[in-house]
Amino acid sequence: MKKRHIYLVNKAMQFRYMGLVFFPLIILLAGLYYLIYYSVFAQMLIPEAISVTLLPAMKKVNLIVFISAPILLYSLLRAALIYSNRIIGPIPRLEKDLDKAIAGDYSVRLKSRDKDELKSFISKINQLIEKVDSSSRSIT
Repeated sequence: MKKRHIYLVNKAMQFRYMGLVFFPLIILLAGLYYLIYYSVFAQMLIPEAISVTLLPAMKKVNLIVFISAPILLYSLLRAALIYSNRIIGPIPRLEKDLDKAIAGDYSVRLKSRDKDELKSFISKINQLIEKVDSSSRSIT
């Protein structure tokens, strides 16, 4: 089967699915950053000599976080998009093939790709179509 190059097949459904994963993850990461960074500064009732050496280190940490955050977010969004496409991508193709079967064309077989998450579901639908096809042949 040909590799799918269009990753946004059903935008509304895919964005909803990605949002269920992406936004809680962002909130978790932001909360962890806030907890680590500001808890250190809340405990800075330490001598000034230590805070002078600690502050530049914290600035470097901030710089690294602000540089790496967009890269991390892009990577997470891309992974979420690809994975959501494995689930939602086959749905329009399945609907089209099922419409043919509903119209009476029992020769149609649903196709799945190797990495589709719905592969076992598709094979079960194909078995059902074969049974309906054989039943309709035995009746006529």
